This record gives sequence, structure tokens and C-alpha cells, in this order.
Amino acid sequence: MSRIHDGWDATEAITSPVEVKSRKYSRPPLIIEAFGETKSANEWKDDPRVLVKPNVFIRRVQHGWTPETAFTTELSIGRGRREGSGPTYEAFDEEKTIREWAQDERCLVSEMTLRKNLQSGMPMNEALQYRRRPGRNLGVPKDDANRTMNEVASVLFMMKDGGELWVYDSGDNRRISLIHNDVRHTIAEETFQEMDELGLFSRVFQTDTVQNFELSPKGREQAKS
Repeated sequence: MSRIHDGWDATEAITSPVEVKSRKYSRPPLIIEAFGETKSANEWKDDPRVLVKPNVFIRRVQHGWTPETAFTTELSIGRGRREGSGPTYEAFDEEKTIREWAQDERCLVSEMTLRKNLQSGMPMNEALQYRRRPGRNLGVPKDDANRTMNEVASVLFMMKDGGELWVYDSGDNRRISLIHNDVRHTIAEETFQEMDELGLFSRVFQTDTVQNFELSPKGREQAKS
């Protein structure tokens, strides 16, 4: 009836096929954070540090590989393992997958704990032995908010509420994170330095690349105010 209302001839309005307009849908670009940078998968493919094709590193990331490992691990042709099943890690001059290391007698932790240790940035030799204290959630959070926090009061509140302060330092890449309710927040360097100078936290765990902090007595007192 709309064609008649628009002035069409009755015969033409009935016999003319309806034009169906196709809709084009596009997926949002896949954003990946690595080496202290955030870029789309399409941008990463042109990065000289990326040694594999986009379909390979995207599949690896989807299988739980860290982006840096997914980018820099070349295809392991002929190694007897299906590509995408997981990266290998070196310790004791040997190279194995996480599952294989978890079955090694030198591994003193469960496979789940080993995965969380490695995801936090811990060196392999230490990841094979370190057990988290009961009630502490070590590892990659389920939801990464990637929000930068620059207020000391907010950091104190979250740490008082069970948040964990982690510093990962690999030389050219330093990341300060606060994990609270399974969400990771990035802490501004200036905020971290201010809290350090005020003595608001104390170190509870340290390796060559990873440090974990908790509130000091002074920090807990200030968090109450």
C-alpha cells in the first residue's frame, strides 16, 4: 500500500520486485597489547618484532598465549606438536610445554598455579616452585580494564579492599598494575613513586622481573582515613 500512497501505478506497484538493501557488517578491530604498546592486529603484522603471520598470532592469543610469545615464537615445524597447543618454556636447559613441566618431578606446584605464575611474568625456574599464599589471587585477571589510576587515595582504597600491587620490569618495559576484583588497573609511575616515598606499601615478593607489594602499617592507617 505504501507504493500506491507514493503515487505508483497499481499494476507496477504489484509486479515490481522489492529492492532488498544489503547491510554490511564489520567486526571491530582486534586490539592487542604487547611490548608496552597497544595496536590492532592489522598494525602488529607490520611490526618487525612479529615473526609470524596474523592468522598464527591471533590464534595463539585466542589459545591463551601471551602476545609477546605469540609474536616472537616461530612456527615449530616437525616438533611433534600441533601448532596452537601452547608455547614451550625453558628451564634446566630443557624446553617443554606448561603441561609437560607440570608433570615433571622438579615442578613443585600444580599446573594451574604454574600457569598463573608464568602469566604474572615470573621466571620459569621460580614459577616451578612458587606457591601463592592462601587468599591471594596471582595471575592474569579475567577482565582487564586497562584504566590508569593516578590518585593515591583510590589505590589505597583498592589495596585495603584486597587489591594486589604488582610491578613487572623487563628493562625496556615497566608495568605497574593493581589487580582488584579480577580487574587490572594501570598505576601511573608518579603515583607509585609518591606512595613509595611516603612508605605506604612494603614488598612481599620479588624476582628479577616481578615485585609484589602490600600496604604497610602506615598505608593501612592512611587507607582508613
